[in-house]
Amino acid sequence: MTTQLELGERLRDAGMAHVLIDKDEYRQRFFAAALERLSEFGAVTSDDVVSIIGMPPGHPSAVGAVMRTFASEHGLRVLCYRKSTRPSCHAAVIAVWGK
Repeated sequence: MTTQLELGERLRDAGMAHVLIDKDEYRQRFFAAALERLSEFGAVTSDDVVSIIGMPPGHPSAVGAVMRTFASEHGLRVLCYRKSTRPSCHAAVIAVWGK
């Protein structure tokens, strides 16, 4: 039997995979900018990277999907949360990622 949490995690993962279709170039640019930011400041947010490379073509949810993928692949954890500075995010709470 599937729990609600397991179902939510599967739906999240499927949604992330969907918005990342045809985003390889954006993903590479995102990862490069995120690595630079992480090495310089010891932490990185999606706002940091978007301010450098801009929004992805297509679905804006790709930003969160790429950030989560980057964090997972680089062994990052959430250090804290803060409000997004991008007006389009309507002051949504975003993660600050680091080691």
